[in-house]
Amino acid sequence: MNRGQLYADLAHYYDHFCADIDYAAQSACARRAYALFCAAPTRDYLDLACGSGQHLRHMLDHGFTGTGLDNSAAMLTLAQERCPQARFDLNDMATLEYDTEFDLVTCFLYSLHYSHPTASLRQTLQSVWRALRPGGLFVFNAVDAGGIRNAGGVVTEAEDGAARLRFRSAWHYEGEGEVLNLHLRISRESAMGTERWQDQHRMTALSIPALRNWLHECGFIVELLEHDYDILQPWNGQSHNVLVAAVKPTAAWPITA
Repeated sequence: MNRGQLYADLAHYYDHFCADIDYAAQSACARRAYALFCAAPTRDYLDLACGSGQHLRHMLDHGFTGTGLDNSAAMLTLAQERCPQARFDLNDMATLEYDTEFDLVTCFLYSLHYSHPTASLRQTLQSVWRALRPGGLFVFNAVDAGGIRNAGGVVTEAEDGAARLRFRSAWHYEGEGEVLNLHLRISRESAMGTERWQDQHRMTALSIPALRNWLHECGFIVELLEHDYDILQPWNGQSHNVLVAAVKPTAAWPITA
């Protein structure tokens, strides 16, 4: 089952599965990064892998003009219901192309890794570069493959009426190469019985230094930050999860590093 088909089948339950995600904190972090790093003049915002529009909703409520991109039509239907004033595009991140430019682009929940293989991920970075205005900012999170421990994963449980939902996700990395597998197991238990779904998504494994180099090759000024949505602080070089703030420079703010 591909990612688009899984989310088509389970779109109705998506927000239940993501109930523990603090979209408000992540969106507030994006706004702080915008205020600190962005030199673009307006507030045109693009959310990649926007899902059901949770980040978009928060950003729209704070004065941004929103566009969402996702490769699942079912998820975009949910997002359009949540954010009727936003624009939505059914597309892959690597091939995004817009006539207008954006001041801020985000890609949370490690969704950049869905661009696979490495060549596709690098194409995504180049596409974002083209989509940004000079001075514009790209904010996203990433994980270094060296920090993947192949543990038991994360389990989320939620109620859906009289039914019980259980969602388990776990990364698995073989220790070398560019393949990072995301294993998903989902169940819905009710008086009518138990429904089960199982899937595996192929994502791109990377190192943080390589990611920084790819961004530099595109032309970005790169700030690596600790993976902390409450405070923006420089990456200590030790943790395996990072927030990335990548700025497309202006003529008045050239690349210096």
